[in-house]
Amino acid sequence: MVFKVHGADSCFPESYINVGSAPPNCPGKGKICAIYAEVDEFGKPIIDEDLKAQMRTALDTNNNQTRVLLSFNN
Repeated sequence: MVFKVHGADSCFPESYINVGSAPPNCPGKGKICAIYAEVDEFGKPIIDEDLKAQMRTALDTNNNQTRVLLSFNN
């Protein structure tokens, strides 16, 4: 599932909303826009260690990762 950042802190599952399977468009630059994650019993993303590492790499390199999409201004 694809989850779009909806809250202030992208490290917490509560900061995401499920947007289905299509990646969303996000305004801004160099921030986490969306993640691909499994869903827990409460409908929130499971942020495992691999996903956390990809989030760090995406922010450090300013490049999307397999499970992490960043926002970019065009």
